Order: sequence, then C-alpha cells, then structure tokens
Amino acid sequence: MDAARWTQIQTLFEAALERPPDAREAFLQTACADDPDLLAEVRSLLAADADAHPLLDSIALEAFSLPTDLLPAGILPAEGERVGPYRILRPLGRGGMGAVFLAERADGQFEQRVALKLIRGGSASGPIVQRFQSERQILARLNHPHIARLLDGGLTDDGQPFFAMEYVDGVPLDRYCDAHAGSIEERVALIRTVCDAVQYAHRRLIVHRDLKPSNILVTGAGQVKLLDFGIAKMLAGDADGPGDPALTQTGRAVMTPAYAAPEQARP
Repeated sequence: MDAARWTQIQTLFEAALERPPDAREAFLQTACADDPDLLAEVRSLLAADADAHPLLDSIALEAFSLPTDLLPAGILPAEGERVGPYRILRPLGRGGMGAVFLAERADGQFEQRVALKLIRGGSASGPIVQRFQSERQILARLNHPHIARLLDGGLTDDGQPFFAMEYVDGVPLDRYCDAHAGSIEERVALIRTVCDAVQYAHRRLIVHRDLKPSNILVTGAGQVKLLDFGIAKMLAGDADGPGDPALTQTGRAVMTPAYAAPEQARP
C-alpha cells in the first residue's frame, strides 16, 4: 500500500464517520463502487474504530500493518524530537487520529516521564480537537490515586493541543489476574478499587463509558490505574453545551461493543 492509497482510505474513513451509522454502508457502496478492495479496507477501519487502542480517541489505525515509511513526514514526531518541554522516547499506542508516546521532561527543570498524547498532523478537524480538549478538561477535574492524572498541557509548534498524563507502567487487568493467578478475594479487591475510582468520577458527574480490561492497568506492585476518558460523558458542568463532544451525540455510537453497557449498544 502506497501513501496515496492510504490517504484515499483515510479520507473515506473520516467521511464515513461523519455520517450516521445506518447511512455509512450506502455512502461507501457509492464511493467505492468500482473498487472492492478499497471498500474492504475502509470497512476494516470502521470495525476497528469500535475497539480502539487504550488512551486513544476511539479511532483505530491498528487495522492496518502500515509501514512507518509510508506515513508522510511530520504526521507524528519521531523518537528524540521535542514537543513543548518534552522529548519523545517511544510510541505507546497509535490510532487513526492520534498517538500516545512515552516522553521525558527535556527543559532541565526537573526529571519526569509522562504519557504524551497528541493529535496526528492533518487530522485536527474541529470535532476531533473539541473531543481532545474535552478529554483534557475532564482529566483536569479528576484527582484520585487510581485514575491516571493529567500533569501538563500545551500546544505543539504547529498549534495543535497536546497533554501529558501520568505514565503507568502496567498491564491490563485481565492479564494481570491471569499472570498472578490471584484468588477470588484478591480479584474482588482489585475490582473494588476500580469501582472506587469510577464512583469518584461519578460523584463529579463524569461517566467513563469505555470500561474494559485494557483501560484498567495494574502495575507490578499491584496498583490499579483507570485510563482513557476519551469518550467520557460530562453530565453537567462548564463544558456542557450543544456542541460539547463530551456529551452523547445522536447518530455516532462510539463504544467497545464487547464491553458496552446495554443502553449504549441498544439502537
């Protein structure tokens, strides 16, 4: 797959996402009428969108094994590049609209490693930026020992927002339980910790909406951390408004089907 082909796929994918789910297939059938391979590729991205990588904006690139040399220069920073006061160390996760990197403070003020979240260059449409900023605002309201904390935020050299979160060196909850073969009591204790973090968010009128093992990491020391408020819903507050991307939007079901609550999955 060359860069021009990928651009065509990405453009159709983003156009499909702007349409209600029940209108996407008809749109794609028309747009890809003479190209069944193109249709299949875009469908695969839409399927992956429902099960995005942790920390990302629920829009997945992982459906493709796309070589990094096919990504146009400047789309995402390379290892060693600076973003604000941070130096990129390595990617942690990548999606169709953004990426999260392990980064370190590089301005000499103090030493710190963070999970740095960025919008991919060329994908910063109004709704995507709004959603990104909404997640940053939600994280700013949360201060709990079992929720990954917002540490910093700013703008890249080209004016796109970024934010730095607490870096959690852990594994998903289900993998942690399998590896440590914990007793029922130990597993229940972990779930209770997760519930405490979720209840804390609920008391601040924030609903996570994407609770699943990959968004709940456990460190080697057994500390639980809840991640990824990218599709969280604010029930009330300063950010509310008709165009608030944190609120439920008619016609755009953003969720992980295997873990979605019945009311999310219900047509």
